[in-house]
Amino acid sequence: MTIAEKVTLLDMLKEGRSYAAAARHFGVNESTVRYIKKDKANIRKTAAITFSRSAKRVVTARNKMIVRMEGALAIWIADCRKKNIALDTNTIRTKALSLYENFAAKEPQDDDGDHAEEDEDDVLDEPQAGTSTDSQPQKQRFSASKGWFAKFQKRFGLKSVSLHGEAASADTTAAETYANETFKNIITEDGYKPEQVFNMDETGLLWKKMPSRTFLFKEEAKAFGFKAFKDRVTLVMCGNAAGFLLKPGLIYKSKNPCALKNKNKNLLPVYWMHNPKAWITKMLTSNWFHQCFIPQVSKYLLEKGLPFKILLLMDNAGGHATDLSHEGIQVEFLPPNTTSLIQPMDQGVIRAFKALYTKNTLADLIACVDAAQDDEDETFNLKAYWRQYTIATCLQNIQKALKEMKPATVNASWKKLWPQIVYNDKGFTPAEIQHCSTEICAVGCDNWR
Repeated sequence: MTIAEKVTLLDMLKEGRSYAAAARHFGVNESTVRYIKKDKANIRKTAAITFSRSAKRVVTARNKMIVRMEGALAIWIADCRKKNIALDTNTIRTKALSLYENFAAKEPQDDDGDHAEEDEDDVLDEPQAGTSTDSQPQKQRFSASKGWFAKFQKRFGLKSVSLHGEAASADTTAAETYANETFKNIITEDGYKPEQVFNMDETGLLWKKMPSRTFLFKEEAKAFGFKAFKDRVTLVMCGNAAGFLLKPGLIYKSKNPCALKNKNKNLLPVYWMHNPKAWITKMLTSNWFHQCFIPQVSKYLLEKGLPFKILLLMDNAGGHATDLSHEGIQVEFLPPNTTSLIQPMDQGVIRAFKALYTKNTLADLIACVDAAQDDEDETFNLKAYWRQYTIATCLQNIQKALKEMKPATVNASWKKLWPQIVYNDKGFTPAEIQHCSTEICAVGCDNWR
């Protein structure tokens, strides 16, 4: 029985109906009715604070500030759904922490004395009953942990739904042969160091696209998608086995967009290129190789005190030039249909970068929503927001994502191709990358060729 049904049953008993009559009305045993009557205080208290009409679980007394925060958070999530704003776990947890801190700043004394049995993930700075504040160290304050979020989902009937998805396949045998034989022989014979071995790959970035998943309440039948703008750029990502990530190349459809008028493109966080369809071509690949890759790598190796001796790994995509050559640089092409298995940039680097880019993009969107609510402006329009989101804003979020990328993440992506050089320093774990890509990394996850 739901909390609402239990309250109705209690009201029937209060009106004088017998236990047997109430049991017949709801189709339950009389002993169940007596048990509900015995727990009426907790049931009515739960009904007073719960947001979900279909909630079934009776809760014990919890910290009032967390209860208020969760109620406000549920209303905020519902409001975002009305505006067709997709939400991910990290965004909701960040908002929860922000709401809690706002409540704590306004009513710091509100935590005193009102706790009985807390959820283990509702971390507070109150002492447990029967202990001394002098002998027990203070607990850390509420931190919106993953454990708290899991219980918040159950309490409010929140579920994650997918808007779309896709799958891929590859040649496993060819990938194993190349990694265990061909690549290993090249490294052994020529004596390349991790700092001298680079991998380049390009990927499409739908820089205005909404995430593919969102959270909604069980009362909602389904999540209606939003037809976002399909503006796309192509990013050329390149990094070495030591964890160094070069400044990426960016291919845009226009040479001089209005948003970058009178801007020095040499100061951009990307190497600027243009193509009417924003695709990689052999000419652009050659341009990137000579004007972007070689200068950066030369400076990097000079700083490391290493000779200009480089191995550049690329896939055999149609847009890649096959005549790239320069003294001191050996260009090797991976076997067909093996990029998803052994190409380092496809082993988490691009995925992690897109997850960080999406996180920063959504953070800007949520900030605009919150600003509109603070100003009591009810005219916020998601479509209008995306129209004002220019390529200049995109570059800012790209720069933020690049700064947040960890060298350990880039180094760990070489594990399948060159496991001997992967160190143990923790970057983004495979579970974190998979979590990000599943929930928020919908910004053109497949490689656009």
